[in-house]
Amino acid sequence: MAKKNGSTKPVLTDAQKKQVKMDNFARVCTSRMDKALKAIRMVGDCSNPTYLHTDEQGNVCINALRTAVEDVENRFAGIAGKAGGFALPK
Repeated sequence: MAKKNGSTKPVLTDAQKKQVKMDNFARVCTSRMDKALKAIRMVGDCSNPTYLHTDEQGNVCINALRTAVEDVENRFAGIAGKAGGFALPK
């Protein structure tokens, strides 16, 4: 990496900038995927007999997860996603 005169910050080439962005994506995405997959497994744990739920509540959970996955797919395709929360029906 070349340095500017008098500057302590290195000047990166376009290829180096691209590599830094790719490395950052891999680091951040791996961490977030691990957390997301763990959270999904924990939601699945709610289906065990320790808890009592209706079929409707189960379907609401599954549909919310599917919607979230569709949103991720759209965002990777360059389509703006929607933000939102989750609530079970009463």
